[in-house]
Amino acid sequence: MPKNDHYVIIGNGPAGNKAADRLRDRDKEARVTIISDEAFSFYYRYKLPDFIAGRISEDALKVRPYTIYKEKNIRLRLGQRVERIDPDEKVLYLKHMKKVGYTKLILATGGSPRVPPSFIRFMEYFTFMTNYNDAVRIRPELQKAKDIIVIGGDLISLRFIKMLTGMKKNIYFILTRNCFWPIELTSRMAGKISSSLEKKGIKALVDTPIAAITRQKNKLLLETGDGQKIRADMICSFLGLKPNIDFIVGSGIDTEKGILVNEYLQTNYADIYACGECAQIYNPKLKDYWISIGSENAALQGETAALSLLGAHKVIKPVPKNLLNVGGVSVNTSWWKQF
Repeated sequence: MPKNDHYVIIGNGPAGNKAADRLRDRDKEARVTIISDEAFSFYYRYKLPDFIAGRISEDALKVRPYTIYKEKNIRLRLGQRVERIDPDEKVLYLKHMKKVGYTKLILATGGSPRVPPSFIRFMEYFTFMTNYNDAVRIRPELQKAKDIIVIGGDLISLRFIKMLTGMKKNIYFILTRNCFWPIELTSRMAGKISSSLEKKGIKALVDTPIAAITRQKNKLLLETGDGQKIRADMICSFLGLKPNIDFIVGSGIDTEKGILVNEYLQTNYADIYACGECAQIYNPKLKDYWISIGSENAALQGETAALSLLGAHKVIKPVPKNLLNVGGVSVNTSWWKQF
């Protein structure tokens, strides 16, 4: 490996950090840089509900202290958003036209809240909890709220609901058919989840369309298609994540729903790789593209991308043991075919 290599990773989650660790382990001489638009260090996303509830401190959220990056000689650039990539010149453009050059690049940009087309008109009333900044913003509001509607949700929603029950909140859970998007639940599975929630005192509505949401004084009024009216202080949306790829559009890097990569996690540019929730991975056996979720999958992909970048040509394989269990119903969340 040339000693003047500069490996740049966009994204400071489990995929990006695992990639950085592996690159440093295998190449002691190269520069390694992690760039993230979040100003907060690498943290456990699944612990955000505990942080909001005041059960854990800000420090307890962090996966590792900043000193680890110094010890590993990994440069951490937090609070810096990449606006554009020029793959031909191998340059990243940050805000205010700052430039960062690279020799090899790993994209591990994660995802942002997904809102289905039928719900877009209600977005102004939704509260999202995707990252640390969301958690800090809604924490005081949630402490004051009494009645809360939870729509969805993604894999963190049930932990969020558990937190709310511990805070003695009145909870309404609207379980839509694609509530654990991108996993498609059957009527039988949805029924069991609903029954499990009802036993915990959570009012569950299954396949109940939202007809309208309006603001009335200090409350939100949600009206369902079958005539129910629910008043709440907050409506929290957990409908999964969509890959963060908007800044890549127009760069020449192939994208569809995510960043298209082969089984080695390599894009259509030889020196650019993608991993984690932003990557849409080709499976040669299935002859189709897939996307994975979950921190364990993300870390595995980060390691695979780093090793492939270094010439190992490691093939990514799904992790079969990541299961979501709700009321005795288990669904595999490692891989899926359709959004």
